[in-house]
Amino acid sequence: MNPLKKNWPAWARPSNAFPLAKNPDTRPMAETGIPHSDEAFHHPVYFRPLIPLLIAFISGIACAIQLPDLALPSLAGLLSCLAILCVAAVRRKNMRFTPLVLFFCLGAFALTPWITSSFSRDHIRHVVDDGQFWRISGTIAQEPAIQEIRTVCILDHLSLSRSDSDKSPRAAAGKLRVLVYGNPTSLKSGDRIAFASKIKAFTNFNNFGGFDYVRFMAFQNVWGNAYTSSQKMTILPLTAGGINTRLTALRKKISAQINRAVSGDSGAVLHALILGDCRGITPPLRNAFSRTGISHLLAISGLHVGIVASFSFFLFKWLLSRFNPLLHRAWTRKGAAVLSLFPVVAYGILAGMSPSTQRAVIMVCVFLLTFLVEREQDIINTICIAALIILMVHPPSLFSVAFQLSFMSVLSIIFGVSRLSWLQEKPVGKARYLIKTIITFMMVSGLAIVGTSPLTLFYFNQISVAGILSNLIFVPLIGFIVVPVGLFSVLVFMPVLLPAAHGGLFVCGLILTTCIKWIYAIGALPFAAFRTISPSVLEMTCFYGLCACILSLGFPVLKKNTPTPLLRKDSTANAPAGSKSDSGASFFSSMMDRLTPRKWAAFLLAIFIVILAADIFYWVQKRWWGNDVTITVMDVGQGNAALVELPRGRCAMIDGGGYPDNAVFDLGEKVAANFLWRRKIRTIDTVFLTHYDADHLNGMIFILKHFHVRTVFATHDPETCLKNKEFIDVLRKKQIVYPAYSQFPKQLEINGAKFTILYPPENFADRAPAESWRNSNNNSMVIQLTYGNHSMLFPGDIMEKAEKELSERHQDLQSTIMMAPHHGSGSSSTPALMDQVQPEIIIISSGRQNRFGFPSHEALARYAERHLHVLRTDTHGAVSITNDGIQLMIKTSSGEKIIF
Repeated sequence: MNPLKKNWPAWARPSNAFPLAKNPDTRPMAETGIPHSDEAFHHPVYFRPLIPLLIAFISGIACAIQLPDLALPSLAGLLSCLAILCVAAVRRKNMRFTPLVLFFCLGAFALTPWITSSFSRDHIRHVVDDGQFWRISGTIAQEPAIQEIRTVCILDHLSLSRSDSDKSPRAAAGKLRVLVYGNPTSLKSGDRIAFASKIKAFTNFNNFGGFDYVRFMAFQNVWGNAYTSSQKMTILPLTAGGINTRLTALRKKISAQINRAVSGDSGAVLHALILGDCRGITPPLRNAFSRTGISHLLAISGLHVGIVASFSFFLFKWLLSRFNPLLHRAWTRKGAAVLSLFPVVAYGILAGMSPSTQRAVIMVCVFLLTFLVEREQDIINTICIAALIILMVHPPSLFSVAFQLSFMSVLSIIFGVSRLSWLQEKPVGKARYLIKTIITFMMVSGLAIVGTSPLTLFYFNQISVAGILSNLIFVPLIGFIVVPVGLFSVLVFMPVLLPAAHGGLFVCGLILTTCIKWIYAIGALPFAAFRTISPSVLEMTCFYGLCACILSLGFPVLKKNTPTPLLRKDSTANAPAGSKSDSGASFFSSMMDRLTPRKWAAFLLAIFIVILAADIFYWVQKRWWGNDVTITVMDVGQGNAALVELPRGRCAMIDGGGYPDNAVFDLGEKVAANFLWRRKIRTIDTVFLTHYDADHLNGMIFILKHFHVRTVFATHDPETCLKNKEFIDVLRKKQIVYPAYSQFPKQLEINGAKFTILYPPENFADRAPAESWRNSNNNSMVIQLTYGNHSMLFPGDIMEKAEKELSERHQDLQSTIMMAPHHGSGSSSTPALMDQVQPEIIIISSGRQNRFGFPSHEALARYAERHLHVLRTDTHGAVSITNDGIQLMIKTSSGEKIIF
């Protein structure tokens, strides 16, 4: 063995995919002109060459997303690196870091098609928001998502023609999202539909640190939004004999067979496991899987494909071992690996080849192909190869939640198992083997849960306490029994013996029925899962670093009498005459020689602890020790929602925004709650609900359910209050204080900030029958928040007559900032109110291109006449006002800043 390789620690040895030469040329480089393999190619950077190359490629992608104009520089860098490498190859020179720069530029350039602002002439992006009606036809690219009042389809292979023109349709590049209202239950993947619609652009809720939905859709190559109804849509006949047609027919046949054998929730789960069709999964069932920590079972990913691969591999290996010629040539493992590729790919195709399925198929296929190399597999290299292939094919996968969760769970398991050496020991006896298997499975599940928990909290704000136990029970039952039996039934028995296929699916249904009952029971436990705040990227990095350092210190992997230098001290001894040594590199190498892996782990552990302590101190100071009042008017589209962060950690909310139907889009969950979690907020001391319209109330329902809310103040308007049954039920179930309007104080002071309820009058409900103008909008609660020298007025949705009554009842309405009444409608912001308030800044909360036309031209003209500074959530995004009692610091999510 090469002496240098022998003295390297296990983690630093060259991978088997890139072994040292068997008969290395030991002549010095001065004679051969070729860098010696030990002194050049196996530089520490390239112990596992794919790791630094993958990191460089990922860094290029991450840099491109922050600097979208890197297309030309990255292309120039790519070509330059290729030229340098070609020259180095001709001159037989060693290039250690040029490949890293090459892959960095390659990653940055690879992302260009998804972030570019220039498109081909036939791209659908050119007709988005042009105000024209288009006749559109396209093929449904994936299984439609069925919601309560609409079906969401993604179309590709688009054809467009103007609805007022007789010209023949032209093909358009890109994909289109279509919302089909009504009940088009017959729509399925592969159908071609035609309809007429305008094409709208996607928009974001532009809150601080919010989710970039426009970029998310662009990464899926979806560039526009269209609307139609099931009555106005036509399903076009399919071309007979195509692969997609045959695959669709097969999926339909399998689906019908599943429906005949299994029904209800069990049938929906079986559809998800075999066909990747999750449309039948009800929200309660999905929530139960999520709370028990096994929601990954519902999406075909690495677990499912890995199970199919393992089952196929051992089956084919057993069959091939029956043939002596294959045994003599040691071809059983190779043959089994090659044959296993077919069921793996077939399962992926049958399941619809969703992005998560594609990633899993690629990863498993790469692993199976390593059996063809007559060397021991290096799992790290296998993962790196799979990741590189996936990212080269589709660079936006880096930002996919499924991609991140898949690779992080695998890496966590690999690192944890490598440190827990007793898991690799072979037990003696069947009883010990069984115990060892159970413990190993629990440890693997625990490592996966711990490894993915930061990402789970970051994206979903929920952690499952019951996850380890649930995975121990349900993964073997569903993954190792239901999935193989179900696939064997539909792919093997169904074509030749239909009763056997029916029986196999029926057995799967029985197992799933029992599992689902227990899943509901465990998920219903109050401690099964809990929601919590969102960690930042820095906090997640510290968590992973702490876990790695603790495992390294607590479970070291050391061998006796094995030195651990990264570079030999005589690594420059054979340098050619006339070469210059790098004193900095020598000093660095010397320092590295003195640091053992345990010392490195202890050093990094101390750094991570210091960083995490500083982060905790920052948030404690910001949330509980600060004396400022920060008001954030969130961008919730056509609605109102404001968060008020008060001195010493107290919080209040004024309205919660919302859409008419939370089943279609729950703005409280997707927007308001995420913003609160990012601000490390779990408790809302006081909620002020100006009135009960959906655009102010519906988003608040999720907040009431999942946050600790102490008190809710509202008008109890009899016209609309009792119609919101879910709101009332949540208040009762959570035992939230909800006093009658006439019973709570109209002035409330919290840590120096004063809330004053100015409107409506306490007898407004008695006067409503005689005064028809007292509708839901005009009965809005009007709140003035005062802190130090500044006040802000929240007038809800009051209009002209209510504004007049408010101005007559109160002479002290003067406020520095005013929320535009009724989203800036023409019947609001009357001179009577404006004269009393005398605002200097107006904030308008309204949706982009909303159907009401808010803010109206009349209201904007009134603001312009008074030379007021107007900020709009539809153009500026969220607005944050920080008040220290003396001056105001105002900033918007679009980047505008005002110091007042």
